Amino acid sequence: MRRKLSRMCMIALVLAFVTGCWSRRELNELAIVTGIGIDKVGNEYLLSMQVLNMGQAGSEGSGGGSGGGSGLPVTTQYMKAGSVFEGIRRLTTVLPRKLYFAHIRALVFSEELAREGLRDILDLFVRDHEIRPDFFLIVTKGVEARQVMSLVLPIEQSPATSMLKSLEISEKNWDPSVAITLDEYITDLMKEGKEGVITGLEINGTPEQGQTEDNLKSVTPSAFFRFSSIGIFKNDKLVGWLNEEESRGFSYITDRVDATVSEVPCASGGKATVEILRSKSSLKGSAHRGKPLITIEIEAEGNIGEISCREDVSKPETIYAFERRTEQKIDGYIKQAVRKARQSGRSDIFGFGEAIHRYDPRNWKRLKDDWDRHFMSAKVETRIDVKLRRTGKVGQSFIDKMK
Repeated sequence: MRRKLSRMCMIALVLAFVTGCWSRRELNELAIVTGIGIDKVGNEYLLSMQVLNMGQAGSEGSGGGSGGGSGLPVTTQYMKAGSVFEGIRRLTTVLPRKLYFAHIRALVFSEELAREGLRDILDLFVRDHEIRPDFFLIVTKGVEARQVMSLVLPIEQSPATSMLKSLEISEKNWDPSVAITLDEYITDLMKEGKEGVITGLEINGTPEQGQTEDNLKSVTPSAFFRFSSIGIFKNDKLVGWLNEEESRGFSYITDRVDATVSEVPCASGGKATVEILRSKSSLKGSAHRGKPLITIEIEAEGNIGEISCREDVSKPETIYAFERRTEQKIDGYIKQAVRKARQSGRSDIFGFGEAIHRYDPRNWKRLKDDWDRHFMSAKVETRIDVKLRRTGKVGQSFIDKMK
């Protein structure tokens, strides 16, 4: 009995060591996809697949370095097909390696495609077991997705990685920017009383010149991208855009502001720049007697970051005045955002309906079947409290002391 038990233990121990690499994938056998762009051409999809050039991925520049050889750090492959999945499989006819999707940084759609609807395309990216749903969704504005995926940019070797890091940094420091992942967007699609948004991207400069290696070597690149607005969606279709100030309002309403700056007027003329360091927003909803009421509560803290007027911020009354003006500025952003969302397909991108569902579920049942109409007439109240804690190293500006 003991011998049998010993043999079984030995067999189990041996099996533990021999089964670890059965599904291994060697790096030199894979084409690592960092970004995908999708355009609509007639009845077909045009895929722009951005793949790391492994010979250059480790080099410090586009030519030379530890990676050896010369060339661009990424390559972009194109393929037309009737479906996204078919296009991915067709790409195997032009690539010498198996496509690997676990490291996707960005999925980029053209504006034309986004207006037609994204649900059918997104099904593949949710269903496939190899694809992680934590990459960012982006909609191009005024350009095609293939042009964005063909850009080569300084600093970051992969344009898709550049989009990822730029979005992450700007969302934390600039309130008009939002970073929407695939799983977050799908969650919004399935919620009652909430519509989705996706970040908008533009290209500054000449896209064709930005596709060459010269764009990496120039002190002033011929083309670069910038995140300029937020796309408003109704169900899964793009119906409009929020501009910069409206995007600020969206971020405050949906509690997406980590840190930002905002210009406020001075009583004596000129302006000051307030740095918001912390912000917390909450939504509450009710529908007494069938009349929806949304209350937005915002608490924010910040500093006086810059002054270009004759104001003595060492005086408490001056600080109080700046706090009230900052609150009015935020309130204005919110009103602009709500107005634009109502004009753009009656799209409740803020989750007002979800707030009523959460706080007043009984009355929500009476409203949800006709929420588009009720969203247009919902009363929105704001309660904003801004506290400015510091003024920097000086109180009164040297501007007041100049002759």
